[in-house]
Amino acid sequence: DDQTTIATNARTALYSFLEGANDFCDAGCIRKTARFFKQLFSATHDEGTCPVVGLYCGGCQDNADQFISGNAASVPCCTQDALDSISEAVYGMIAKYRGVAAEIEGDIKAAAEAAGVSTADYEAMKALGFQQAACLSETYDSLSESDCS
Repeated sequence: DDQTTIATNARTALYSFLEGANDFCDAGCIRKTARFFKQLFSATHDEGTCPVVGLYCGGCQDNADQFISGNAASVPCCTQDALDSISEAVYGMIAKYRGVAAEIEGDIKAAAEAAGVSTADYEAMKALGFQQAACLSETYDSLSESDCS
């Protein structure tokens, strides 16, 4: 029953996403969004402060946040709407399937330990992942709350 409910909800979310994607494309938002993110990513990556974007917290986040605050109203509104819609869907799924996620996390931890990863190393990697996600979330909030054009 849980798998049937999950599949039904995933199908509903997929159809909603596809409908939103069609609206996004029909509005000519692809080019605007690509241009914005090209500028954002160029401003974020910097050999001195953000040599590896995989470690986002710190220099990379600072660069991205400075770009967003220094380019007020440069975020296309259709991009902002799409990001908000995606965020809402992701957080909804997380809330709805928190128990399933905990089971999966348990399986991942067991597989990591079976592969020779210590519990301490696993927990450190998990903490780093949560830290990086929190920094990305802060930048997303700045982007979402900024004026759009």
